[in-house]
Amino acid sequence: NVSIDSTADIDWDSRVAESPMASVFHRAGVLDVLANHSGSTLHPLVGYKGQEIVGLFPLFEIRKGPVSTVFSPPPRLGIPNLGPVLTNYEKLKRKKRDRRNKRFVEGCLDWLDSRIGPKYVHIEATSEYQDLRPFQWASYDVTPRYTYYVHLEDDPQQVIARFKSNLRSDIRRHSDAEYEVFEGGEDAIDFTIAQVRERFEQQGKKYAVTADYVTDLYYTLPDGFLRPYIGAVNDKWQGGILVPGMDDKMLFWQGGSKPDAPLPINDLIHWQIIRDGIARGFETYDLTGANTHRIAEYKAKFNPKLSTYFEIEHGTRTMNVVSEVYRKLR
Repeated sequence: NVSIDSTADIDWDSRVAESPMASVFHRAGVLDVLANHSGSTLHPLVGYKGQEIVGLFPLFEIRKGPVSTVFSPPPRLGIPNLGPVLTNYEKLKRKKRDRRNKRFVEGCLDWLDSRIGPKYVHIEATSEYQDLRPFQWASYDVTPRYTYYVHLEDDPQQVIARFKSNLRSDIRRHSDAEYEVFEGGEDAIDFTIAQVRERFEQQGKKYAVTADYVTDLYYTLPDGFLRPYIGAVNDKWQGGILVPGMDDKMLFWQGGSKPDAPLPINDLIHWQIIRDGIARGFETYDLTGANTHRIAEYKAKFNPKLSTYFEIEHGTRTMNVVSEVYRKLR
């Protein structure tokens, strides 16, 4: 059996680094920032088989009066995925891996029911966590969602050769003398978040991500784990993209708003991010989201690979409204 502990004193980040299923957002410091900015209580569940750590599952409890809800990741903070990850599983054969995953998930859900008893649970797993059957067997709803991966194993010219022809042309017809793409710091975060917020407001939408929150993440993460990119034309900042990354994957996270610029500055920023990522040894650029047709159409220009991740939900009929609210806040 797998036992679950929510107060384990372990080197959490080293376990995160050991799991191919984990992302930069699973790091302990990030989890604390998410809890602080979502007004939630963090429950960092650790699964044990004997003395061996077999899984991690960060959960965030939000209580309103007598009603508790649980999320992973918490809403309104723009985190694309979180959820459970397994550790020490790569050498296991299929039967043992399936059994370990099942017992880990069952243990976490039993802990959740006995300690919190939430009326609603919403989880977005990473693309690398693919065996959702234990949640389905526990009567959770599991829905496929989609993102795009740009593979970076080749040299830059091989990567750009796969792009759609008009994107290749837009990149190649502009020389470095016409624009500049560089990494900034807090000022770049402020600019990027303000630009995205303005774009949302123009569309009559609310953008809940704040510069203070992103800056907290920036200083919590080790150097280089969150890179704010700026694209400038004639020394005027025109676009910004925030790129977190860890191990072999980096992400197009916040930014990329369509500016009134004389050049296709977002495409040029992405191209610099990709070249830098290749130089740093990243294997994947996750474009984080291919679920909205208009946005997916733009991202498809990079000729990425479609990748599936899963949304996991559970709740009573009276909590259906919470589900709808969550979807609007994501």
